[in-house]
Amino acid sequence: MSPMDPANRRASVRRRLRAAVAAGVLCAVTACGGGQPSDSEGRPHGSGPATGPAVPPESFPENPTTTFQGAWPSPAAESGGPAGVLTLGARLAYAYDRDDVGVTAFRLDSGDVAWHSAVPGGDGVAQAPRLTGDKVIGAFATEEAGSGTYAGRRGITVVALEAGTGDTLWTREIALGKAGGGGEDVDPTAVPRVVGADARHVLVASDAPGYSEVPPVSVLLDTATGRVVWTDTDFEGVDLERSVAVGVRDDGDFVGRSTTDGAQLWKRDLRLGEALTSDPGPGLTWADGVDAGGSLLIDPTSGATRLDSGDASLEGCRYDGRNTTVCAGTDASGDASVWAVDVRDARVLWRLPDKAAGRVAPGITAVWHGVVYAQADRAMTLDARTGEDLRTDIALVSPALVNDGYGLVYDTTARAFDVYRSGAPTTSAG
Repeated sequence: MSPMDPANRRASVRRRLRAAVAAGVLCAVTACGGGQPSDSEGRPHGSGPATGPAVPPESFPENPTTTFQGAWPSPAAESGGPAGVLTLGARLAYAYDRDDVGVTAFRLDSGDVAWHSAVPGGDGVAQAPRLTGDKVIGAFATEEAGSGTYAGRRGITVVALEAGTGDTLWTREIALGKAGGGGEDVDPTAVPRVVGADARHVLVASDAPGYSEVPPVSVLLDTATGRVVWTDTDFEGVDLERSVAVGVRDDGDFVGRSTTDGAQLWKRDLRLGEALTSDPGPGLTWADGVDAGGSLLIDPTSGATRLDSGDASLEGCRYDGRNTTVCAGTDASGDASVWAVDVRDARVLWRLPDKAAGRVAPGITAVWHGVVYAQADRAMTLDARTGEDLRTDIALVSPALVNDGYGLVYDTTARAFDVYRSGAPTTSAG
């Protein structure tokens, strides 16, 4: 098989969505994406800037106020680590359950289960459900067993649940095709994930881990009713904006499709390496693999480059729910690097390290409402707009998930989330 054989070319540009992974004592910084907390009005990151005043947590107590555990998928770098398996609302946290397959909501003040909604026939889940307004959206792989010479059938079930009660608002079953026995329409290892959800649309993508002969599938649905707007059997959705869904085709082409009628609005050819993509906030899509060593922030409506990181490789970005996204990666020498970017004009606000000032680049664990939570020699916070140090006594560890009232840290040994309520006096060393 020659290096230019289509199968080799496909493998060389195989897509992998990356998301935010906690740093420092939590895990290594890699990238950002799904599972980000919602703002103070219950909207997920990427659904628009927050309005009204909000007070980000300034400190956390030394000990967690509560802990909760669930049968969620194991956090992994590809699914966003701890931030990829849990979605925060103001008072509840939402995760998938792999035992009694469905969605479980946990109370942040007590760790108790607020509700659980099972999905009959669901068997596979990935990353975290998404919260938009008063709805929690989940996507589940389903399978109809084969019989005799007839292959089994695979599909996707998408559900919208009332965020406060878990009541089912709508369910949509999407048939994909046969799996197993050769000549598959669907890779049996593919698992769907909710790429994004806003007040108008839900974008769901299904793709197999690693290399697969079967192209990815994406479905765009109406948020209010669950009606399927369009389906694309050669498109891995990675970012949802109001007018465009961004994704990667199996041959590596990076494209934008209209959320109205599915028309292809633009296309870019990613020629080198893996086409790594994620959502760094409204009006931007992050893409890597377009040039050796560089990363791009592009305009999702046109595909045009808004920021080129040059020699630095930005391995992902975290949106703060307002007007700033903070990107972490490595510089040309391979050392850790952090950039802060204004989501409105893609202007770089600050960078670390700053050798002249003697400042290093910390490991970023979370960003929320103008505050960057990080880990250097200790847990600390920085100003998202200026990069200046704010506090170095926020707690013993830096949270992986933050909202206006809580910070959450993932305990890898117990596979549990420790919940720290903000505002309580901290007794950690200053």
